[in-house]
Amino acid sequence: MHISELTPRIRAELGKPRPYPAITLVMPTDPDFRFNDKDRILLRDLVTEAKRRLADDPGVEREARLELRDRLLDPDVIERADETSPGGDAMVVYVAVGEPVQVWRVASPREVRPRVEFAEEFLVRYLADAEQRSQPYLVLVLDQEMCRLHRGSVRRLTEVTEHGFPAAPQIPSPEDAVPGPIPNAAPYRGHEERVEQYLKAVDGHLGDYLDAHGPLPLFVIGGTKILPAFEGLTAHGGAVSGTLTLAGMDTASPQDLAERLGPTLDDFHARQAADAVAELGEARGQEKVAEGPEQVWTAIADRRVRRLVLEESLVLAGRITGEGRDLKIVQVPEPVTLPNPAPDVEPPPDVATDIVERLVDGAVAGEAEVLFVPDDTLPDSGGVAALLRY
Repeated sequence: MHISELTPRIRAELGKPRPYPAITLVMPTDPDFRFNDKDRILLRDLVTEAKRRLADDPGVEREARLELRDRLLDPDVIERADETSPGGDAMVVYVAVGEPVQVWRVASPREVRPRVEFAEEFLVRYLADAEQRSQPYLVLVLDQEMCRLHRGSVRRLTEVTEHGFPAAPQIPSPEDAVPGPIPNAAPYRGHEERVEQYLKAVDGHLGDYLDAHGPLPLFVIGGTKILPAFEGLTAHGGAVSGTLTLAGMDTASPQDLAERLGPTLDDFHARQAADAVAELGEARGQEKVAEGPEQVWTAIADRRVRRLVLEESLVLAGRITGEGRDLKIVQVPEPVTLPNPAPDVEPPPDVATDIVERLVDGAVAGEAEVLFVPDDTLPDSGGVAALLRY
């Protein structure tokens, strides 16, 4: 399954309690191949580590241990479960007794640390973190013959095939009353009206998608006539974060669209980062800012955060106390998920190495915005700050 399918309902289903242990595996992958030799070696290493922990964990009942060891924790089973997933820079695998293995592919602009986690529920925070890091957005391609919608993450586009998309004209021709394409001949009487009706229908489909999947930045591509016509009638102008005047892109590949949209995306993200820093500066005078991992952690636990801002490469580890409200940052240990880790690099059992993922997951659960900004954007805040609701 793909990260764009992480609706609140699916997220709640993934996060429900399960008979211990619910096992989560996380690893980087080659985005251009289903599984290459390097991926297979790393997956085998993670499975070996999971089996080692399974054997050493006295809290796992014998029947569960046998099912996990002999049937579910198998690289071939995991690879088969991944056969229909789109590509991505990382993979999250969920394994639990009595359930089919689930594999999620995610697009992440930063290096993913491989790890194995045992818990009483699947750890959806890795998916929440990946979804936010991928900076999801929508691309609407306008053309009088076909309008298409794409969902983007990082620099990859996937065409939307629901809620009326791709959207072909369905309005009867004023000349022959037969539904079909809008003629490309010289404009006839009623041509502009027909195009306008078509664009209103497309805007309605767009509204259906946004209602189902939530607000996302929207980038609109179209020719010199159809683009301003859409801008003049859309009910979703507030979502439009950028436009690109370019005709004939309704037949372009997602890769071509993503490449052409690159500079527009870069401008948008630069504006986002600058606006976020400016707003943090203004909010300091009103004492509506939390800065540094420990302050931000407590603010998220209290659901006071309106927007969480983090540097892209930030990695944090710490001890969580005070019934989950307090955090003490410690040095990040080396990854220990490969087989036979040296005893002196094992992290203490009370140290969480996924503090950034937990911050993101807590912010999302508290209905806060999450924004990743370039490194060194927040040098005086330890790489993380938050705008507060009060």
